[in-house]
Amino acid sequence: MIKSVLKIAQEGTLNKIRRVVYAVLILMMVSALPGTAPAQAQSANAAPVFYGKIDDGLPQFVCGADAFASYYTLEQMQVSGVDVKYKFHLGIVPFLLDGVGKSYDIDEETRAKRLADGTWDCLLTTLDSTALNGAGPITAVIDESAGADQIWGTASIKTLNDMKGKRVAYVTDSVSQFMALYAFAVAGLRPGRDVTPVETDSVEAAVQAFKDGKADVVSGWQPDILKAQEAGGKQIIASDKLRVPIDVIMTSPRAIAAKNDLVQAFHNAWFETLRDQIDSFDQAAAAIVKWGHNDWSGISSAQDLKDSLTTLAQATLAQNAAIMSAPAALIERLDAARRVWALADKQYVTVKTSTLVEPKYVLAAAKDPSLTPRGAPVNATFLLGSHPKIDVGANGQTLAVLPCDRFDFLPDSSILTGESQRILSVCVLPVMESTAGTYLKITGSAAWPGPAGTYTEQDIRDFAQARALAVKNYLVSKGIDESRFTIDTVLPPKERQNTEDEDLQALDRFVALTLLDSGR
Repeated sequence: MIKSVLKIAQEGTLNKIRRVVYAVLILMMVSALPGTAPAQAQSANAAPVFYGKIDDGLPQFVCGADAFASYYTLEQMQVSGVDVKYKFHLGIVPFLLDGVGKSYDIDEETRAKRLADGTWDCLLTTLDSTALNGAGPITAVIDESAGADQIWGTASIKTLNDMKGKRVAYVTDSVSQFMALYAFAVAGLRPGRDVTPVETDSVEAAVQAFKDGKADVVSGWQPDILKAQEAGGKQIIASDKLRVPIDVIMTSPRAIAAKNDLVQAFHNAWFETLRDQIDSFDQAAAAIVKWGHNDWSGISSAQDLKDSLTTLAQATLAQNAAIMSAPAALIERLDAARRVWALADKQYVTVKTSTLVEPKYVLAAAKDPSLTPRGAPVNATFLLGSHPKIDVGANGQTLAVLPCDRFDFLPDSSILTGESQRILSVCVLPVMESTAGTYLKITGSAAWPGPAGTYTEQDIRDFAQARALAVKNYLVSKGIDESRFTIDTVLPPKERQNTEDEDLQALDRFVALTLLDSGR
């Protein structure tokens, strides 16, 4: 574990270590000298890092965060003085700043505790982690992974369904495990029954298991996951298509209760700093470089920052406002994350997911038009809360055949029953909402009852198409753009046409759902 982490640090990519579980620490406070790079604690305890003088009596707001490109808005905020503009001093607890096994080496459980007990005011983390620990509500969305997280496999594995019966390696209790579990759920596979988990403590170890023939599939993040190609691996899917890793700001319930105005000031400062990053990128990158600890951040130039943000779709204030104005989609993502973690028997807190979203800070910030950037982020493909239209290409490839295909309709009709609508909401809707550049092929099938001559081939095709359209129309009613669907029909095989056997008729009453890459 230590060897792999140090190796990644040497490569300047420590920002990806946010997903690994680490050891426990205690929190203290220090500050940096004015005009110099930030100071760090030299004791066995981690202290928030400040920038410049903090002896002016302004309140402090402390956030914990990994070294990760879209989190560097915090460092930019400190150096540019936006925190002071909003009448507070930002303190950053930078995980692994001083290496593995030292003061800033903080595990996920301790991070959640420090947020819940108010030691920290905010924590930058992933939505799936929020779903598990519930230490505080999500008060803003930072980004979606848009290609950084990937699943690779042997050349024979071309779809998610092909993982059945295979060994899958990932980092335990990390977003790479969550990505793998989500892919299993899309294909209707269960770990331990349909696939064999191969648990590791680093992406390097997971990839090595793949190289050694101890795993057929490996889930991980860039750059280490790309080394699967050295063993003949092929990418099965990545987060540019399966948009499930989402980074968020969690805020301490104690901070919300005791210093609501300060929490609002932090969010305003966050969006102003993000605006400056979008509209004055080189200047923002220079501030992050000036913050120091460049080996930790991996950022020594504007190009480094741009390269790191390429596979992250950052969420602007306008996109945050759209999400928080109708938070049902975000709450459903939390519910879906819990269902996915349940596949691995992970226990999550029992608080309602509706209590894990607090929209008011984003909505208040959105009332200030000066916080809205003129330009767009490096990667402007943020999906959550939007309804992208898909240009269906001619070279679309099958990503997965969804496991749900049996839907009940009202007698002799194409009207979905309530239970069928529920199945679509659980099995299909989350997949369509969390994928980008994909479309759904809906293939309707209907029985061909006898005796011969009762129905024509066109009658059967029309009925099958009506049922496929019923599925499409339900999903469209839930906000999925109709450009993301294609409709097809299939007839029963010859031996089941004009049959009076009800058991045989039942075999042909289905609607097949195939998720495809748009080919663009």
